[in-house]
Amino acid sequence: MNQQIYNDVVTNLQHYMLDENNIRKSQIHISVNKEQKKFVKPVTIEKNSLFCPREKDTLFWCFYVMKHGDTSYEMLKHRNFIIEKKLKFELIEQIRSDKQLIKTYKIATLTHLENNLANEERVDVKTFLNLCIIENLNVIYINKKTYFKLLMNDTNSIHVIHCLDNYKFGYEQKTISDDITSKLFLLDSIDKPIKAISAYKVQELVDICNTLSIETTCKESGKTKSKKDLYELLIQYF
Repeated sequence: MNQQIYNDVVTNLQHYMLDENNIRKSQIHISVNKEQKKFVKPVTIEKNSLFCPREKDTLFWCFYVMKHGDTSYEMLKHRNFIIEKKLKFELIEQIRSDKQLIKTYKIATLTHLENNLANEERVDVKTFLNLCIIENLNVIYINKKTYFKLLMNDTNSIHVIHCLDNYKFGYEQKTISDDITSKLFLLDSIDKPIKAISAYKVQELVDICNTLSIETTCKESGKTKSKKDLYELLIQYF
């Protein structure tokens, strides 16, 4: 590659670089959008409807809607890489300020959270849950036939996140009284969905398998599978 072509490539990439000039431009765009808010008809997220952000990092933008509301999301027209990174760096500063709270819940280390927000394309579930912690948001995270519940306040409102296919997530708002988890298995931990085999009786493992639609009987004998086999099936499921 000669020097002229190299210079042209660098010039063309200037618009996408996360430098001070581009961040300043993005802040101007946000300010303009807020001023023009009355001229835009926002999309309202109705209760019991699943909202799936259009951006690549759907879990992050689900969190954004949970925190700021659907109107703010729609007003933020320029939801590009620069804006997303700016918001994530602001959250890193907030996490550092609330590090004692993060340490109390022990879902992820500060190093993990900072790296995930600063360097990776998508936030993971552990980072998402910590963001809910520092924002005092009630949330239920549903993946297949399992769920994890995080209650941060005593209001009746709860945010529900559904893990979909291909790294996509959907969001809906519910009330705590809504029956949305009765047929799901409650996870005690995101990292360790089930305890050691010694913590369960055979019937408890059978009940968990039934909730997860895992076959518990042997086809040949028609008898219930052994405790070891049931536990191994659960390990494979998770």
